[in-house]
Amino acid sequence: MKKFAAFDIDGTIFRSGLYREIVYELLSKDQIPSEIVKEFADLETDWRKRKSDNAFKNYEQAMAEAVDKVLPKIKIKDFESAAENVLERLGEYVYAYTRDLVLKLKDEGYTLVAISGSQEELVRPFAQKYGFNIWVGQHYKRGDEYFTGEINKTHKDKDVILRQIVFNNGLDFSGSIAVGDSKGDIGMLSLVENPIAFNPEKELFEEAKNKGWKIVIERKNMIYELHPHEQYYVLA
Repeated sequence: MKKFAAFDIDGTIFRSGLYREIVYELLSKDQIPSEIVKEFADLETDWRKRKSDNAFKNYEQAMAEAVDKVLPKIKIKDFESAAENVLERLGEYVYAYTRDLVLKLKDEGYTLVAISGSQEELVRPFAQKYGFNIWVGQHYKRGDEYFTGEINKTHKDKDVILRQIVFNNGLDFSGSIAVGDSKGDIGMLSLVENPIAFNPEKELFEEAKNKGWKIVIERKNMIYELHPHEQYYVLA
């Protein structure tokens, strides 16, 4: 049996969201209907002004829903080109803690697993760049020239996805590690022996506190590791 470490990508390794960046790229090249912007522009402003705790989630969900609606109008070749451009420009826009942890675990012989809600056209090259062995991303079903509009989403039920990966690849939960930053990663983190909540959003932070998980914060050029100690967390 082989030991493994599972990582989310967006907000965990990548400092932005691969999903958002490809939308911006497609819009900049007029390869996606510009009218979709009105469906999330105000919500983006709300997020940047931090108007509510849920502002970012509302913005991200609105963007995803807007793109889903126009997916059959996007040419596959344009999407693939945009994905290449995003990775070329931003592929090294990563957090130091998780980047170095990936390299360390790779050297120690871990099987590296990436499970992301971003599209597989972005997840595959990003995961390959950082030495992952297995990766899963959102799948857009393809027609001859355009996407069909059918989508296999992967931003939820990561625990189900991870269990299947472990079973299919003969991996071992003993000594297993998982790293994530959001509520959608809780299921995945709950499965492993060594969960790490990295720069966690509020829901994940509360779950980590309740379950005594390790919490890591990276801010500017400082990394803070918080470990449970009795009813408190201590800086270590």
